Amino acid sequence: MLNWTSNIKALQDLLGNARHCLVVSHMNPDGDAVGASLAWWSYLKAAYPDMEVRVVFPNKYPEFLGWIEGADQAIAYADKKEATQSYIKTCDLIFCLDFNSIDRLDALGEALPDRSVPRVLIDHHLQPTPDFDLIFSDALMSSTSEFVYRIVVALGGKPLLTKGAAEALYVGLMTDTGSFCFSVRTPDTFRMAADLVELGIDKDEIAGKVYDSYSEKRMRLLGYCLHEKMRVFPKQKAAYISLSRRELDDFCFQPGDTEGFVNFPLSIKKVTLSALFTESQDKTHIRVSLRSKGKTLSVNELARKYFNGGGHFNAAGGKYFNSLKNCEAYFENILKSEF
Repeated sequence: MLNWTSNIKALQDLLGNARHCLVVSHMNPDGDAVGASLAWWSYLKAAYPDMEVRVVFPNKYPEFLGWIEGADQAIAYADKKEATQSYIKTCDLIFCLDFNSIDRLDALGEALPDRSVPRVLIDHHLQPTPDFDLIFSDALMSSTSEFVYRIVVALGGKPLLTKGAAEALYVGLMTDTGSFCFSVRTPDTFRMAADLVELGIDKDEIAGKVYDSYSEKRMRLLGYCLHEKMRVFPKQKAAYISLSRRELDDFCFQPGDTEGFVNFPLSIKKVTLSALFTESQDKTHIRVSLRSKGKTLSVNELARKYFNGGGHFNAAGGKYFNSLKNCEAYFENILKSEF
């Protein structure tokens, strides 16, 4: 169980001795990963003006998140490996946000300094691995952005949060809870949202920037998925959508374009399990996203058992190292054996 008092004290000690901080988050960063990372970056810059702070993602964040304050300062490691190596090697404190295992960083994880450089985890996923020196982990948190906000408040740093940082936190909170439709387990989540509004954010404007700024191609891809690619299994109360790299390229796929697609089959009456399979750009593996509704089916367990992954009870992901066709057959066999 998380001990706030001792963890906050340990964090203060680490921050007091750090001069070059690195903030990293997972591959294919979503709204929570980007929002939490940039809000934490903003706070550290304000609280420790002599500290150099860099945000590095394994690959590029979705275009619709590019307006968040500090996004233009974040680095995509896949695009600028050589340019970031020198800084990565000289950092003396690493913050790991919104993932529970270094494996989620892909190539960026391999580039990190050895364990002589302290690693601080701030995350709300289940079962963190022993890859970290200081762990803030609680699956009851709605999002990593909420976790970051709670830590900033505990550090006495709320007055240092800018409107831009508040907007970043709200993006993470809004996207990871499906606009407060799920993963909200305590009233504190709504109190946080109210606090952010008091800091000057315009929640309607933020929702518009995140949800109403997709390309025409993205909307047509969604229509194609629902009409042509969705398979439903009434007996197992399940459905899946699969997309090859060729299909993605046909719709000029950009990072983030399939965000939320896995949730749509859950709108079908009696469907309680949904999966999305997308072929990686280098065609070496299939990215797997799993969602469930209700309190009886843990997709975290399914992801861990079958797809080398994990996550939350109702939202998880992983990878399948074979062809898309074989992935589909594999999943259908899982449905027959498990359900």
